[in-house]
Amino acid sequence: FKLRHYPRACAVDAHRQSVILGFGAALDGSARSGTGGQAMQVFGLYSHIRANRIRSGVLVVGLFVLVILLGYALALLVRAAGDLEGAPLDVLLAGAFDDLLFWAPGLVVGTLVWVGLSVAINARLVDATTGARAIERGDDPRLYRMLETLCISRGMTTPRLKIVESPALNAYASGITQKQYAVTLTRGLVERLDDAEIEAVMAHELTHIRNEDVRLMMIAVVVAGVVSFVGELAFRSMRFG
Repeated sequence: FKLRHYPRACAVDAHRQSVILGFGAALDGSARSGTGGQAMQVFGLYSHIRANRIRSGVLVVGLFVLVILLGYALALLVRAAGDLEGAPLDVLLAGAFDDLLFWAPGLVVGTLVWVGLSVAINARLVDATTGARAIERGDDPRLYRMLETLCISRGMTTPRLKIVESPALNAYASGITQKQYAVTLTRGLVERLDDAEIEAVMAHELTHIRNEDVRLMMIAVVVAGVVSFVGELAFRSMRFG
């Protein structure tokens, strides 16, 4: 997820960006004319979405490759540490590869479990970190109506709306799956910006959901978590044996 500071000047910039990415008609109530510009807009939007899906796929495949490579490195390290007779390098490499073949099913299953847990609990982790809480239509009809109107204008499923009780002017989008997508605003932003500026901020965050930027970012966090976990494990193993 992304956490941003939104002074009033940034809200204007967010509005301009939302116009470029297709939310402008909903914000100002008027559709832009001209088929050429509209065609360019659609091409850019779907090209961006396709690129993000490719990047997400590459990251997921790369995660499994990374885990296998780390498993091979660990097997080689174990072989080298237990070699008291000074075996040749090619023998150590072959032995480490045999160990990797034995470990591979467990590594793959472990990675699948890691990815599954990350997908399942990422929203709760983000909420626990930021203190965000979900709000329904009855809690704040004005904010909910703004978000719903923007989503209807673009044919999007309305994500969850959340609030952080903080005086800072911040907003972010989060989630990996359709059911987890959420737009979160801080109390300070809601109280200090007017309706048009709040809509601009919401539109800006919705573009990250529509373009699947949020999904790509969360997958990158999962990959970074694996690297961090293995690095911490290796560091502690070397330090404490």
